[in-house]
Amino acid sequence: MCCRLLAQRYGNPRHGNKRDPLDELVYIILSTRTGEAVFRGVYRDLKKAFPSWSDIDARRVSEFHRILAPGGLSSLKAYQLLGILSALRHEFGRVTLEPLRKMKDDEAERFLLTLPGVGKKVAKCVLIYSLDRQVLPVDVHTHRVAVRLGLAAKRRPDTSQDLIEAQVPPPLRYGFHVNAIAHGRSVCLPSKPMCSACVLRQYCPYPKAHKK
Repeated sequence: MCCRLLAQRYGNPRHGNKRDPLDELVYIILSTRTGEAVFRGVYRDLKKAFPSWSDIDARRVSEFHRILAPGGLSSLKAYQLLGILSALRHEFGRVTLEPLRKMKDDEAERFLLTLPGVGKKVAKCVLIYSLDRQVLPVDVHTHRVAVRLGLAAKRRPDTSQDLIEAQVPPPLRYGFHVNAIAHGRSVCLPSKPMCSACVLRQYCPYPKAHKK
């Protein structure tokens, strides 16, 4: 019921996520600890300068760094992204993640986790958004909504990944993830959540437990 109500309210938004798995991986890495408007702008500028990720080579690394600069953590993100491109050239002979389409979920996830800067949430974002796999990335918003609804979880999103995913049926995982992000940004806020405006208020134990 909660997943259905969230879907009715938010309509399963994609949040700008990409259909191409390598595009999606770059997009998610750029989003780390960066405001949405900023990282979307950086991604757009990167794609304009480098229509193909294989266009990024030693001759254009300074340009690559310059474009990343406004997004914060640019040195770390540049290191991670350049490492990913190098790893893909070595593994597949070209800069692509298309071979993942033929892999099973666990195999594709294991490969992604070998890449620089890729943890479980990032790997699962690639799987769910660009490969249509029934997995559940747990970010801060998904974690907050899940905890307030009473799902078992640990203190941090990264340590709750497998635990929360196991409690959401596979066909509902995409909708729960994308709608929980929208809900966490607009209503189920970290502090002062707007419970009176929440479509889940009759099913959510949080308001009663925190009633003053």
